[in-house]
Amino acid sequence: AVRMGWMPFYPQFDRNSLDVAAEAKAAGATTREEVTERTVAQLKDGSLNFTVDDPDAPESWPRVWLIWRGNAIQSSAKGHEFFLRHYLGTHDNIDADEHARDSVRTITFREPAPRGKMDLVVDLNFRMDSSALYSDIVLPAAFWYEKNDLNTTDLHSFIHPLGQAVPPVWESKTDWEIFKALAHKVSEMAPDTFPEPVTDIVTLPLRHDTPDEISQPEPLDWRAGECEAIPGKTMPHFHLVERDYSKIYQRFISLGPLIREDGISGNGVHIPIAPFYDELLKNPLGGSPDPRHMRCVEWDGQRYPSLEDALDAANTLLYLAPESNGEVAWVAYNEEQKHTGVQLTDLAEDNRGVRINFGDITRQVRRNLSSPCWSGIVNDGRAYAAWTLNVERLVPWRTLTGRQQFYIDHPWYIDFGENLPTYKPKLNPVKTGDIVRSPVDDQCLVLNYITPHGKWNIHSTYKDNHRMLTLSRGMDPIWINDKDAEKIGLNDNDWVEVYNDNGVVVTRAAVSARVQPGTGLYYHAVERTIYVPKSQVRGKRRAGGHNSLTRTRINPVQLAGGYGQFTYGFNYWGPIGILTRDTYCVVRKLSELEW
Repeated sequence: AVRMGWMPFYPQFDRNSLDVAAEAKAAGATTREEVTERTVAQLKDGSLNFTVDDPDAPESWPRVWLIWRGNAIQSSAKGHEFFLRHYLGTHDNIDADEHARDSVRTITFREPAPRGKMDLVVDLNFRMDSSALYSDIVLPAAFWYEKNDLNTTDLHSFIHPLGQAVPPVWESKTDWEIFKALAHKVSEMAPDTFPEPVTDIVTLPLRHDTPDEISQPEPLDWRAGECEAIPGKTMPHFHLVERDYSKIYQRFISLGPLIREDGISGNGVHIPIAPFYDELLKNPLGGSPDPRHMRCVEWDGQRYPSLEDALDAANTLLYLAPESNGEVAWVAYNEEQKHTGVQLTDLAEDNRGVRINFGDITRQVRRNLSSPCWSGIVNDGRAYAAWTLNVERLVPWRTLTGRQQFYIDHPWYIDFGENLPTYKPKLNPVKTGDIVRSPVDDQCLVLNYITPHGKWNIHSTYKDNHRMLTLSRGMDPIWINDKDAEKIGLNDNDWVEVYNDNGVVVTRAAVSARVQPGTGLYYHAVERTIYVPKSQVRGKRRAGGHNSLTRTRINPVQLAGGYGQFTYGFNYWGPIGILTRDTYCVVRKLSELEW
């Protein structure tokens, strides 16, 4: 998938991409086309390789992991125990053998797999969750009401601000200020390593909402000699990027001119913004950050819209977004009108004079404006409903046919039996590798393991607050059907061990007739910071959280690309890695509670 351009993979090559570009220039390549041609030739003859060909080689993984906002080591880590073993090199509760040895064909399989890949883990997160627990450095991030920010999605009808009521306490800083400080320090240190700007060669996958969608009507592998290696068609795009590390700080605090030339886009809608960028350049230089007014900065004799403060960044975003600038929305609808041939600009006509800034949304609740980047129409107080733009205005769906599709004729989907939605029976946990070495007898249950969104604690900052804990027995129980519990003499609130080859959980049982028989529900997100007893089945090692029983499973058809809607889009289309609903676990009464 990577070598055919369907998926990104970083690091890219088995040599530093800066060196690859420098070597090409030293060999006489001067243009992007010449550098690309030389790089493709090296990939074909094997003198240069993609890192995905040998992912466990020392040069194939990063050494520094900077975690921002998310709980990457626990709630995002499908296969938490494997992250502990291979990323961090710390203790784990895995009791599984390697399964890939006899099935890997096109990549190098290394045994044993490396442990402790990361040299440094930095967490920028005020939640003090499991990721912070395992990090080397936890940066002091500002809390709610200590920062100005935007928090919204297309599923929200309103633009939600975070308003700074008080400055960050003690040494803490806002996310924006922390990244700005990092950029400043890198720029300060850069001349020692990079006294001059350097050229980087960057691979990009075939992308959604571009002509790349029709680049591969059938999956042919250039390495197997089935087709020619053509960048942007049968393999990734190759781009040259000039990196001036000494200017990272200046670029962080300013909105560069490329956005003026290229415009902005969202979900297939391209919006030219040159006039709006020029308007931003009319704002004054300097001054203090302001929730209602924007500024400019100047460096190297050039003037740029300022992003120096979070308020500057938020207001710039609001000014250029069709959801908060009525004229940008009209321009966007006009572009989509040309694109689709159906009338759309009337949806923005009444709001062309609307300009929403950060001061507006902190003073008064403001709704999003209708935007062609999303499929709902919210004019005149209408509630957001997906696909109304497609149904009522006949805007084609973003599929190969322009219609909603049930049948998929991609060869991979046909080969895997996924070309039509069909019923599939439950999987055998021995065949899937969940329960191979784990002990199973007549004193335990084998259940389908599900981790739904938390009932009372969805993304709650204060999950371990005493009042929050009283809502759910002071901990996170596993919910089990009453008839299932009866089979092993399990009563409500009994302590249980829940385990498989991937890891182990120790918790209480919540017995309920509302739970489907054969299913165990363990609501996410369980942290390793409170109420985690030791496991008896794993030699009295500390048990884990909800992702200790899962592992990363990738649906291979989601790797397909270059084919209509099945073309990669960042945070939009690609393998999700959360196919955990076919996970199975063993549940038995805990023989001894030990903290």
